[in-house]
Amino acid sequence: MKLLSRSILVFSVWVAGWIMAPVVMAQEENTEEAADKTAAIIASLNWVEGPKTVDVGPVATFDVPAGFLFLDAKDTRVFLEDITQNPASGQEYFFGPDNGEWWATFEYSDTGHVKDDEKIDADALIKSMRENQDDGNKERAKKGWPQLLNLGWKHAPFYDPETKRLEWALSFVNSTDQQEGVNYETRLLGRLGVTSATLVVSPEKLAAALPEFKKVVGGYRFVEGQRYSEFKEGDKVAEYGLAALIAGGAAAALLKSGLLAKYWKLLVVGALAAFAAIGSFFKRIFRRGKPEE
Repeated sequence: MKLLSRSILVFSVWVAGWIMAPVVMAQEENTEEAADKTAAIIASLNWVEGPKTVDVGPVATFDVPAGFLFLDAKDTRVFLEDITQNPASGQEYFFGPDNGEWWATFEYSDTGHVKDDEKIDADALIKSMRENQDDGNKERAKKGWPQLLNLGWKHAPFYDPETKRLEWALSFVNSTDQQEGVNYETRLLGRLGVTSATLVVSPEKLAAALPEFKKVVGGYRFVEGQRYSEFKEGDKVAEYGLAALIAGGAAAALLKSGLLAKYWKLLVVGALAAFAAIGSFFKRIFRRGKPEE
């Protein structure tokens, strides 16, 4: 196993502590064993340290800043499923600061070209999402994962036609510990699909993390031929617009096509919020694990 840098060691201790709480609650293993197991998994991953430009699938590149970490799709799947107990499609890419204040993922979906001329009704959307959360929680229950309750908008949806970025934030409560978590969502529109950029952070850290997250996401760029402005007649066009991207994506269209079973994750609204809210536990572990300057 290659030696981890100091920054990755700090991050390893943080995540190991972060996941220990639900393991203890379930009484599956004692705290020390759980921490050792998680640290071993983290150490086995191929962390990319910034500054470095990496490929994010075949459609985009990403500038990993100094002080940030990145994982390819294979290792991100391990991080999501084995460490944080979140559903993974195998197409996500992890990124985040090496101090563990927050983390995020990119995920591209070849939805077709999404038209951006739709007016967004935030009230109708939140109602629809709450109705869909039951389906998502059924899938989580099958995996033995905590249930999530949608509490409402933390930031109402906003679309910038200049940058082709759609953004919003939802609050959730985790059924395991009843603590609140937040997902800040960004959708980056491309010529033939959409990239999701999901920020996972505790509510009290959202205000501080958000400017940094937005700046870092600016380093994601569709490659030539995949930009929104390069749409051509004859290109595949999505059967839905901006509102559906927020409400769980293509759920309605997938029902018509028979593909919903393949994309059930679309209904697990806010899945990545599951372990973002272990605030006090996170603070104790991070302080204990942080190397002395």
